[in-house]
Amino acid sequence: MISPLARRLRLGNALRELRDAAGMTGSELGRAAGLDRTVVSKVENGERRPLDTILRLLDVLLPEADERYRALQRVARDGLAKGWWTGQEYAAMGARQARTAEIESGARTIREYQNSLLPGLLQTEAYARHRGQVALDDGADFDLSGTVAGRLRRQQQISGPDGSEYDVVLEPQAIERLPVPPAVMREQLHHLLTLATTRENISVRVLPVDARLGRGYVPRSPFSLYAYPDPDDLTLVAVDTVTADLLVTEALEVKRHAQMFDQLRDAALSQQESADLIQKAAEGLAAEA
Repeated sequence: MISPLARRLRLGNALRELRDAAGMTGSELGRAAGLDRTVVSKVENGERRPLDTILRLLDVLLPEADERYRALQRVARDGLAKGWWTGQEYAAMGARQARTAEIESGARTIREYQNSLLPGLLQTEAYARHRGQVALDDGADFDLSGTVAGRLRRQQQISGPDGSEYDVVLEPQAIERLPVPPAVMREQLHHLLTLATTRENISVRVLPVDARLGRGYVPRSPFSLYAYPDPDDLTLVAVDTVTADLLVTEALEVKRHAQMFDQLRDAALSQQESADLIQKAAEGLAAEA
């Protein structure tokens, strides 16, 4: 299933472009469709709305015989699909993680930069559970078992022969710092090493402290880029702001993040050198035991 959110955002962009081409404001389109202006805004911003509401907007903007009408109708239906993250089994995973799962769904490529912790798609159950417990101890309020179950289920997006191409750049502290007990971190590093060296669709690179970064710009926050098989779907960027993920959809800003990621990846160690560093970190923890 291609991300329903990505489909809704694509639909919203297309409707906005059609409205602009028709020389209509949001209020004018709403009146013509018999809808409130706020409904038009919500559809254009990718919020979930009933199919009949979307079709009323399309009816104003395009003749039903137009191929674009039929194409956008299909996109609208895709945008209303419900994925595994909406099921009762994963209801306790939390709204933020459910949104991440929706964005990840059906992605052709996922590119991610992490500056302090290992990304959720690569975490072991023990690592995820310990980090979650730390957050609870600091006053967070969520279902730990549900959160961990959701994280492990999300990892199916990069597993199997049809898994997304996953390219991650890590700062050294993500593998050298101990945000979990040594035994948990040792298990996590071995898991990371296995994924990095045996899965063709997974690339893990470590960005050394002395890396030459061209313009020298380093992102202040972790971020992820999601691209989908259909070139008409938007490439999305999620920026981790600690308590929420800022979703970036504007083409120029997405391009800047993509360029930044390429710069980081090009400056990072090779996959083999990165694997050697991960192996060394794991061996160091084994020596401490």
